[in-house]
Amino acid sequence: MTKVNLLLINKTSFLGVQPRAEEDLPYFFLEKLLVLDYHLRYIAYRDTISNGSQSLKKINQSERKPTLEDFFTINEVQSATAKSCIHPMDIQMAIFHCADDFTRQHILTKLSVCQFALPFLVPSPTKSQIEFPLWSLSHIRRSWREVEKIGWEKKIKNYDNQLISWQPTHVVSFIRVGNFVSVSKSQILNSILSKGKHDNFFHHHANTGKNSCLLTEGMVEISWFCPSGRTTDRFENCIAFTNLHGNAEMHEDQVKFLNEISSVIVLLSTSDVKKMKSSILREFWDVCKPLICLLENVENIVDEKYDTHRVRIGIKNLNKIEIADKITTTLTQMLKESRSPCSLNSYANIARKYRFILDVDQTDCQEAGRKADSIMELFKKVQLSQIKENFLPLQGQLWHDWCKKDKEFYHLREKRNRSIEQYKNEIEKEKQNIRCEQYYKVINLNDMMKFLLESLQPHPDTHTELYFLQKLSILMDQLTKTHLERLHQRHTSLLAQVQTEKQKQSAVDSVRHWEAELEAVSREIHDSTLGTEHLLREVGQIYEALEEASPQINELFLSLPQMAADLMVSGAPIELMDGDASYVPLTWVTAIFDKVSEKLGDKQVFVLSVLGLQSSGKSTLLNAMFGLQFSLSAVKHTQGVYMQLLKVEEMLREQMGFDFVLVVDSEGLGAPQLMDKAKNKENELATFVIGLGNLTLINIFGENLSEMQDILQIALLAFLRMKQMNISPQCLFVHQNVEDIIDTNQSMARQRWLKNRLDEIALAAATHEQCSDVSHFSDVIKFDVKVHVHSFAQLWEGYPPMAPPNPCYSHNVQELKSKILKLAKEDCRGSILKISELKIRIRELWKALMNESFIFSFRNTREVLAMNKLEIKYNSWTWELRSYVLGLQSQLTNQIKNGLIKEIQKTSINTLVGEKYDSIKQEFQRCFQEDQDRDILAQWKGKFEEDLETLKEELIVAVMRKCEDLISGKKIQDFLKEEEINLERKLLEKMREVVVSSNNTEPQEKELRDLFNKIWSEDITILLPTALPPAEDPDIDIELENILLAHFKQYPNIVNIIRYRDAKKPFSINYSKHVITSQNTQVYGPPVDEFEKHIIKKTTARIMEMVKEIIQVREQQNEGYSSSYFHEILQVIHTETKAASQEVTFLLTNKYKLELALELFHEAAKSFKKMCTAFKKTNNTALHLDSKKEEFFTNFKLAYTNLQNFG
Repeated sequence: MTKVNLLLINKTSFLGVQPRAEEDLPYFFLEKLLVLDYHLRYIAYRDTISNGSQSLKKINQSERKPTLEDFFTINEVQSATAKSCIHPMDIQMAIFHCADDFTRQHILTKLSVCQFALPFLVPSPTKSQIEFPLWSLSHIRRSWREVEKIGWEKKIKNYDNQLISWQPTHVVSFIRVGNFVSVSKSQILNSILSKGKHDNFFHHHANTGKNSCLLTEGMVEISWFCPSGRTTDRFENCIAFTNLHGNAEMHEDQVKFLNEISSVIVLLSTSDVKKMKSSILREFWDVCKPLICLLENVENIVDEKYDTHRVRIGIKNLNKIEIADKITTTLTQMLKESRSPCSLNSYANIARKYRFILDVDQTDCQEAGRKADSIMELFKKVQLSQIKENFLPLQGQLWHDWCKKDKEFYHLREKRNRSIEQYKNEIEKEKQNIRCEQYYKVINLNDMMKFLLESLQPHPDTHTELYFLQKLSILMDQLTKTHLERLHQRHTSLLAQVQTEKQKQSAVDSVRHWEAELEAVSREIHDSTLGTEHLLREVGQIYEALEEASPQINELFLSLPQMAADLMVSGAPIELMDGDASYVPLTWVTAIFDKVSEKLGDKQVFVLSVLGLQSSGKSTLLNAMFGLQFSLSAVKHTQGVYMQLLKVEEMLREQMGFDFVLVVDSEGLGAPQLMDKAKNKENELATFVIGLGNLTLINIFGENLSEMQDILQIALLAFLRMKQMNISPQCLFVHQNVEDIIDTNQSMARQRWLKNRLDEIALAAATHEQCSDVSHFSDVIKFDVKVHVHSFAQLWEGYPPMAPPNPCYSHNVQELKSKILKLAKEDCRGSILKISELKIRIRELWKALMNESFIFSFRNTREVLAMNKLEIKYNSWTWELRSYVLGLQSQLTNQIKNGLIKEIQKTSINTLVGEKYDSIKQEFQRCFQEDQDRDILAQWKGKFEEDLETLKEELIVAVMRKCEDLISGKKIQDFLKEEEINLERKLLEKMREVVVSSNNTEPQEKELRDLFNKIWSEDITILLPTALPPAEDPDIDIELENILLAHFKQYPNIVNIIRYRDAKKPFSINYSKHVITSQNTQVYGPPVDEFEKHIIKKTTARIMEMVKEIIQVREQQNEGYSSSYFHEILQVIHTETKAASQEVTFLLTNKYKLELALELFHEAAKSFKKMCTAFKKTNNTALHLDSKKEEFFTNFKLAYTNLQNFG
């Protein structure tokens, strides 16, 4: 049995299905194990029910009524008809014997979570061999807390998610000698481990219907006591307990092994030595090993000791708790005096000595181990925080820079004075340069990566690459764990210090000092976090560099995605979104899906994604529901997005409508970020995960939706803005740690509250985005409060770390899993994609997210609306300032033209503009102090204040420059008027000199012009007054783009709309897209009537006419071009559309304003370019003189002819 078979979606995945035959029992056992239901040990199939019903029929058909004597008279034949069931431990061990190493590992991990004892020494059912499954035990992780005594003080030491096989623990072995003991060792052990509340070890008194078990005879099981750090703990340290099934006299090899590895032996027997095999007893006696002998037929001898390490305890007439208490007291003392504990790994050589079969000794496992050790040797040669930089350079700064450039390609935040096309071309070149740098590193690949790629080559028969990755994962975890724990403790301490300093309102320098230290620790945590996911990420970057920069295709290039595809098909999780860069490597992901499709065929895939806050139990839920193994560590949370492929049983495929389930797990949201991660990254991630899934689980810890509602609002806004994706996601809410409410009224009230809250979120989003067809949450994301809400009981039944999973939680998991599959079958059938289509969906969804440069930067809809309101006010303030400056410019222009101003001083302009600016600044301050959303607005105050100050300075500089140009132009005009006669006289003098020396030869036109130009440049231009250096011509098309990008930045896909504006058709009113009708302030209503159409047409015509008049006035004023003219057009559009919507039942949309602005800007730009040229010719000395040059040449030519004639 492989892991793929184990995780198969089959009929047992549905709730309520019962085994119909004994052959079904293993599948039902595994299903219960996957969902962590410890009742799996009571699973049974009996056909006695049908037999009983037949008997009842016979009795009913009998004519004679039964008597009392008949009722209590049992025939032997009747009593023998009851068929006994298969023992649950036989089911477990049969599965174990049939499973491969990876499946065994998975099964034992699940059994451990259920707090069940695990196979430690396993006799073969077919051969006289004993197996020590060390590899299968190597992934068992446990957590506990120990009390350390330092002098008089006690300190709690946490052991979080430790690999138990690596931890030194004392071993206490329970062994029975003889067949005459009736007391159960397992029950005693259960009393010690869980005080009898949970059966860690299965015992023969359990309700199984049959006492005998075929496959456990001679087997040794192991379980661990993990202290919680409480005073109620039986022991202060982690202790391993083993239990030998059967009579020790029959299993000498197991006894010898246990005798050698155990710190203490607990022997269960009778005081009658004659009934026992003396050689076994002699062995226990001769070995100087602490021994506790439990004598079943004796009482009250606990104080009789032969020496310090041999104790007898009579257990006759004692209950299990009393026996456990006595053993605990004795064990505690013995373990204090015992030798140092050892780890499970250290027992391998002892097992080999007894010729036990070890799974770690298999050739492929050994080979994988050697390869993993080789890589670790390379890692250990450098400092932990330098490993990524030295061995994984492609995913470091180069990849992060590429991601930033790629995002900037869509957002254009640093565009400045470049056209969209020019800037995008520059970014593409920069991205290509980064890929070339990566490619250079690929062709000079370091030894570690070469060895890794060689080790990842697929081995279909042995799966050496899977052994290799698992072994490497363990070793890397051990390498980083201790250091990361210390760093996280330091990070927590520093974070608290920063918050304290801010609350105390400490000096800025003090806060900055702590923040700098916090950032340094955060960076070291990032650099020191290392796992196999980082190795596979580097493989992906190697592929992307080769794909984009390599001049030729090589074998390495072709093999890389095949490696990842093989891992994905085998059930391994594959990274979909890079957790560090928060980016999807599309080229790599696409190649993986192509190879998966080649391997499996272009199958139908149902995508289930999960979203939730960090530490809300999201990954635990997935692990329980589908048997997945996403990260559960408190130190190492899930980062980014991972996907794992699950196969659907062939018999179910046609019925379900899909062949595979792709489970997508995402990093927890709302966590304190290590590197001050921007909230827009979380919003992008949430939108990506919801948009990708056919169904998304929204995981919430408790009933409070407030922590998730902000992210849901942004996701809703994003989906409304990405209409071209045609996404119709479906959500299912899971409330963790909430019991189901039996009271129907209370349950309905909770449902109503949730629905109303979600509808409020949707309506706010729809109002902002002006979507007339959205008024409920379900209009955007498919949701039915009666169907799509599940409450989950708490995970543990008691207090960890010894608590088993809550059976109610397991039942909830089974219910949810069944519900998901039914929804997939019934509601999602039309939206399920093939692998090739899913690949395209991922690419299109991610590109759509990248195009969305506005909405993800906000926390929730309230912030978006507050920003929208602030933007409107800010545009009003800036236009007020621009309008004032335009008026001031006109006033100064008239004064300069009339000769009233000969020189302009910046101080005077500063004073005039400053007065208006101060007035606007008072309004600005009042807004941030008095607005109802002032707490939200405060975060943007600094930016808007700086922008307003910058605008003021730019306007002053523009006024100064234009006035200086006007003054310069006025001077040259006056000079030419005054000196025109002198200039002509100067030309005439030069002509006479030429005529005298020309020998009366008549020159050609060209010669005459050359002569004029020579005289003009050498003798005329030097007479002109000194002019200002010419100003750089404004690029009106670029300013047009920048103004539209800034003003309509909230509009979806605005960059592409502006980029391809020239290809658009002339503006025409589209009533379905340009108009929203309104009823009772809602965003939906009836179609536009004829009267409203008349108003809209009239408004549009008036706006166009007003803009035309404004341009004509500006042309007549001949004041040149100003970017404020474009803002003036926007102000006209805003004012008139707002006026048109007053006291009517419609609203002109942002789409209307944008498309109308594009049309008007396009026409206005043509006029502004002409105005700019005309102003320059008039007021630029050189250009103005050039404009007069032809006139002077005509006069010069005429005068030259006359001189020759009269010469």
